[in-house]
Amino acid sequence: MLEIIIIISLIIALFNILIIRAFRGIENNLKSNNSLCEISVVIPFKNEAKNLPALLESLKSIEYPEDKFEVIFVDDSSNDNSVQLIKNLSKRNIKLVTAHNKKFPGKKGALEIGIKESNYDVIAITDADCIVEKKWLQSISDKTSEGYDVVFGYSPFIKGKNLISEISRYENLKNFILYFASASLGFHYSATARNFAFKKSTYNKINGFQNFSETLSGDDDLFIRECVKRKLKIDYYLYKSSFVFSYPPENFKKYFLIKSRHLKTSHHYLLKHQIVLGVWYSVNLLTVIFLFFAPISFIFFIPFAVKIIFDFVIQTMIKKKIEHDFNLPEIFYLELLYQILVVINFIGSILVKDFWDKS
Repeated sequence: MLEIIIIISLIIALFNILIIRAFRGIENNLKSNNSLCEISVVIPFKNEAKNLPALLESLKSIEYPEDKFEVIFVDDSSNDNSVQLIKNLSKRNIKLVTAHNKKFPGKKGALEIGIKESNYDVIAITDADCIVEKKWLQSISDKTSEGYDVVFGYSPFIKGKNLISEISRYENLKNFILYFASASLGFHYSATARNFAFKKSTYNKINGFQNFSETLSGDDDLFIRECVKRKLKIDYYLYKSSFVFSYPPENFKKYFLIKSRHLKTSHHYLLKHQIVLGVWYSVNLLTVIFLFFAPISFIFFIPFAVKIIFDFVIQTMIKKKIEHDFNLPEIFYLELLYQILVVINFIGSILVKDFWDKS
């Protein structure tokens, strides 16, 4: 058993050393090349009257020439006053379209209509419940002008007041660490659609959403899957003032429904991604399982201790690049909850019916 404990601890250490190495090479200061690509921002929405005002206000504050970007809102059968909020705007670079006769179900169908309505080659997508920062479009322009086919940024959750908010924020941070570290190491497998952009020519190269209609989600990670298969160029940006903020789920019911939908896409990852991620999540889960045997022998606590130490080191290190407020005690108990929820959510992704009730 001691040999197994040592092997698990070494695997945990190896993975985390790679993550530390990856983040050391990530720059977060925008060194603009003064590019001004023309960008079409596509935002699908469904019953978002509560969240649209904050998004609209943030769009007004974007530091990018108005004649260089357009915003296309795609209404997917809203029955609140979301549509009226957008109609009240008088900006000439804002367009409202309706998602009639969608080719694909859910969000991808609305996105596809918005992309068809776009006038520019660079497509940026986000959600209607988001708040974009002022350098968002400049970051996208700088990266795509360097020749990348797909680029993505960081999308943190806004701090809430309940437990599910803290769990979601922590989980989102953990996912971010994996996405960006993997991308830095050239192992692209996922991103967050709230802060995501691509060239329309790239969209056409991968046949749009045609090749990944397996789930209602997948407009980010399965999009990347198709780009990886075609060896297209993918990169990230982690510049200050380029983040896209969003609100965490309001309750556990909504959290579980959203996670089951998102995790369905993982069943359709490339085999190499499934294997590496399977090993990563399995060894992390084993560290928690071993804790139950710690009363028998202290050695069972070692893998989890190694894991927590690395988690603390990595999260302390990335505070220089992004802002978060998790301390060591919070990392300890949130990590336990996170690992348990990974299993629950994975089972939910198999058993719970797919849905999309908002963008």
